[in-house]
Amino acid sequence: MKKILLFIFILTFYFQSQATDFQVSTRQSKSKTLRFFSENKYLIAPFTFYMPETNWVVGAGVKRFFNAGGEGDSLTRVSNTAVFLQYSLNNQIMFEHNYQVFTNKEKYYFVGYYGYSRFPVLFYGIGSEAKSMNEEAITYELLRFDNLSYRKIGKQSFAGLGWRYFNMYNVIGAGNGVFENSSFVGKNGSKVSGLNISYQYDTRDNVLTTSTGIYAQIIYSFHNQLTGSSHTFQRWQVDLRKFYRPFQHRQDVLAFQAYSYLTSGNVPFNELGLLGGDMIMRGYYVGSLRDKNLLAIQAEYRWQAFKRWGLVGFAGFGSVNSAVKEISMNKLLPSYGGGLRFKINRKENVNIRIDYGFGNGQQNLYFFIAEAF
Repeated sequence: MKKILLFIFILTFYFQSQATDFQVSTRQSKSKTLRFFSENKYLIAPFTFYMPETNWVVGAGVKRFFNAGGEGDSLTRVSNTAVFLQYSLNNQIMFEHNYQVFTNKEKYYFVGYYGYSRFPVLFYGIGSEAKSMNEEAITYELLRFDNLSYRKIGKQSFAGLGWRYFNMYNVIGAGNGVFENSSFVGKNGSKVSGLNISYQYDTRDNVLTTSTGIYAQIIYSFHNQLTGSSHTFQRWQVDLRKFYRPFQHRQDVLAFQAYSYLTSGNVPFNELGLLGGDMIMRGYYVGSLRDKNLLAIQAEYRWQAFKRWGLVGFAGFGSVNSAVKEISMNKLLPSYGGGLRFKINRKENVNIRIDYGFGNGQQNLYFFIAEAF
């Protein structure tokens, strides 16, 4: 936060495109173009902010909701897809398209993203002993694609296969800092390409704003020369979540998450476990600590204060290290904070969230659509 001189969202608005917005005749009602706009929901948000390393940034995001099973289908959860683009006066750009799509009766489930970025990130070093005083901005170009295609294999179980491709190039350090003076894998760029294999158990009632259910996901990825990767390494991701409604007469939610990211082999620095960010350990800038292994847990209480407004409190612990056995209780870092929620789409139960997180010597503000987990 200390690097951000001014952080504001202006011209920010959200609207929904609905069938009731159009006056149509019976003949026009079968138009494919009309159905595209009338059967789906959209959230649109222009924004701008300023940081020293970027100058002024302008951009916009669009999120779309739809049900592949059709209206009234209780067996298929709502799918969503989102696109955002931002550009800075320093000629920096970021584009991403992400998606979560359930087919009819959830026989198949597709999740992933692709994008391109040429934007600065803050680098502090590698390992659990990285210091905030070493903070420096580095810039690189990144082409990325990560996808999983799931097939339903049980009532609430899915098996998935996918591919991931991350090409990082034109890496530029800030000068005579820790990045330039250190030696680590992938410092001059990397091309990561490999296979994703996954199992997922999912009973959540809503993938964007969950109030009840269990989510358990395991992803194994391997990369080597045969898969087109410049480095040979493996990684495991395990994500476990549980959601309760503690009071039957209220909409409050108590949520828990345990997350691990474990790697082995010749792992490029941008593929290490990154502590912090808008999803977990929100008190820390993403990547302020990075290493081969990351373990983190968090809990969150979501209090529905009014019909559309809510308050959230969250807390967690996490750590990174080069070996899992070296992670101990006295090395766990705390993260805690609170946030505000506004239900922008009551039918699909989608929130705008504003979170402020605190960590050891760090604090961060987040503004997003949908919950952190």
